[in-house]
Amino acid sequence: MASNAAMITVTGVDGSVWTIAGQGRGREGVELATSPSGLYDAPVTTIWNQSAFQVGSSYGGYRTNKRDVVFAVNIVEAAGRSWEAVDSAWRKAWAYDRDATLTITTDFGTRSLALRMSEQPDFKPDKDPHLKAMGKVVMTCTAGNPWWVESDVTATWTSPADSSGGKVQRGTVSIANPTDQPMWLKWVCSAPGQWTVPDFSWIAGDKDAARTITLPGTGIGQDLTVDTDPMEEMIVAADKSQIWALMNGVSFMYAVPPYTPATSVPVSVINAPAGASVMVVQARNWSRPWGLQ
Repeated sequence: MASNAAMITVTGVDGSVWTIAGQGRGREGVELATSPSGLYDAPVTTIWNQSAFQVGSSYGGYRTNKRDVVFAVNIVEAAGRSWEAVDSAWRKAWAYDRDATLTITTDFGTRSLALRMSEQPDFKPDKDPHLKAMGKVVMTCTAGNPWWVESDVTATWTSPADSSGGKVQRGTVSIANPTDQPMWLKWVCSAPGQWTVPDFSWIAGDKDAARTITLPGTGIGQDLTVDTDPMEEMIVAADKSQIWALMNGVSFMYAVPPYTPATSVPVSVINAPAGASVMVVQARNWSRPWGLQ
């Protein structure tokens, strides 16, 4: 079965939308040219270590880098606008200090990449572009976050009964990671109450295979947002109180491994009214704009 052509759009920093490839391409006056680079796998540098007299080297891991993307677009008159007007509008869609969004939709789904210019657009016309009402512009951009991102997936559990006085209410939420990248979970916990959420190592038989973390107790107005990514602030209360200090140095340690099938994991709460809820937010980060499922 033949695949449909990929649809590629750019959403500019000014909110403008440009269809540069696929169905409807060029209707705003900008069409993707040939041979873009940097769109496929995320850029990686492998690390190799060598001692003074070692023959060869030993693998020491790898580092994922920022993504540099270079692509050209053909700009023409369209939608009642002159070439110059289209060219100007395209440039206003981009910035050095804010991200535009490049989105690719295929039969596999829709994934997006946040991009900003890392160099000025390159323009080398053979003749005055006003004469042919056409010009080719080369965009050199950087994605600080190199992943192609799908929409988050969420799962929620709601306590069916009051858990005041230390009566524990227990439930489960479903977690899955179909991507090729580790997934750091986010938890959104209602207040008041004291929640316990999983931090599994996801290794069968490991001492932390069923590890859980009990969060600080909260009062009214202290809904918690918990980000298990070690590069982010771990716990934030809605009232901006310094509730992180009550964690006593305990932190989340584990990401959900790539290709983890749907798994029910336990959550629980005490000292909360009926209807207390916890939501787990599951990011979908991919190395490529399509495939790898």
